[in-house]
Amino acid sequence: MLHLGSNTQIKGVPLSSYFVEELTRSVQGNNRNFTMDNWFTSIPLTDKLLKIPMNFTVAGTIRKNKREILPGLFELQTRSVETFM
Repeated sequence: MLHLGSNTQIKGVPLSSYFVEELTRSVQGNNRNFTMDNWFTSIPLTDKLLKIPMNFTVAGTIRKNKREILPGLFELQTRSVETFM
């Protein structure tokens, strides 16, 4: 398990993204799935991992206060039961 300080960057990349990219470098392109907790999960990182040459899928939790989450995703009252976005 990694414990990283907050608000730290390496080469202009958030520390959490940097370590995920470094730790997955040896298996890029092998169609793997990664499960991450809310500290490592971000939408920009997930987008990067989905694209070639990485070609990964990601399952993870994400914090509600992340700026990149669209406000419409929190409007649960207007959606029907058993629907998703």
